[in-house]
Amino acid sequence: MSAPAMHASTHTTLHMPLASGMYRLPRGGLPIRSLMRRELAGRALFKACRATRVSGRRTILTTSNKPENPGSSGIDLNALFKYDKMNLARESDREGRRVVFSPALWQKHRSSARYSRALSTFFESSVLKGLIPPVAGCAVVAAAVCGWNNYEVNTLLNDPWVIDLIPFSLSTSALSLLLVFRTTSSYDRWWEARKEWGGLLNRTRDFCRQGITWFDERDEVLKAQLVRYTVAYAYALKVHLRSDMEDMQKTLAPILKPNELEVALDNVHVPNHLLKVISNIVREAGLTTFQTTQMDENITFFHDVLGKCERILKTPIPLSYTRITSRFTLVWLLFLPFALWKSCGIATIPTEVFVALALLGIEDIGVQIEEPFSVLACEVICGSVAMNTCSILAMQDRDNALVADKATVVHNVNA
Repeated sequence: MSAPAMHASTHTTLHMPLASGMYRLPRGGLPIRSLMRRELAGRALFKACRATRVSGRRTILTTSNKPENPGSSGIDLNALFKYDKMNLARESDREGRRVVFSPALWQKHRSSARYSRALSTFFESSVLKGLIPPVAGCAVVAAAVCGWNNYEVNTLLNDPWVIDLIPFSLSTSALSLLLVFRTTSSYDRWWEARKEWGGLLNRTRDFCRQGITWFDERDEVLKAQLVRYTVAYAYALKVHLRSDMEDMQKTLAPILKPNELEVALDNVHVPNHLLKVISNIVREAGLTTFQTTQMDENITFFHDVLGKCERILKTPIPLSYTRITSRFTLVWLLFLPFALWKSCGIATIPTEVFVALALLGIEDIGVQIEEPFSVLACEVICGSVAMNTCSILAMQDRDNALVADKATVVHNVNA
């Protein structure tokens, strides 16, 4: 589906790309070149380490993915619990979280009706759906504890298997610290990514304003190329950060000319190539030293945004911390029914489910926002970059006409 064309000037036309899909860089050339592409573009990270992908998918070691062991059970846990299907559904739900608020949405967000709305959509929550396997496991353990203790007390006339609540009271503070640090660190990563993309939007406006104002009035082709490559950089950065989900070629095809697109895709690092071309465009404009320095500061900022986003993408919160949080939380929940039985009885089961949903939900939210680029509305920011910069280019003649000419002002004053 093609998006509406945005006319930058009589010399150029830009389109907002909306297509997305899987994209594979061509494998032509020497093997070492193909290897460099995958490594430098971050693709080796997604292919070789599937456990670190945005979906949070973890490979469960069963007989389906390791050499046959005569002593193994032969049970495929992935197929049994349908983890892959659940993860794919959760990944598709992440696109629905890319929301940009408007005044109407803010009014709805702070309305007192949010409580009833949250309850009415409780079972539609993607977080809840993703927690079905671990919460179900906790419920099964709670049911087993209740059944066994009933059998011990009523049939065998023995004391029930219970644990005092004191160990859980003492460990609650440690569990809280783990969960708070996990969610706070993830939120900081998400907020840093959002600030970088907000800065990118601001600097692209400023950069194109400088270029369109300072370039020679007759050099419309160079102005149009500056805007074209600036928009292309924003979209290329988005695809670069979602390299396993979106198609670089389809995204840039409506923006760049065919020869420009071919050269861009032939590079190891597409966003870096686009910034190099932008630098060449500024040099070709023949500006003064001061003007060139000012525009180069914005290009340097674009490089900084690229590097910071790559750092966030490729460096998760230390995996040991994520693992200890998940393990400690799950073990704490699995032993909790033994402490609840004495005071709750058969109500141990719903109590366990409620506590598991609360604690595992907090932990899961921290994991989901740890990689922010698949939940941030980067495509909306890219659209703003395209609309704003193209508007500056298209309206330059009318904007210039608003400024009075010096000769005209002097003539009017003398008259």
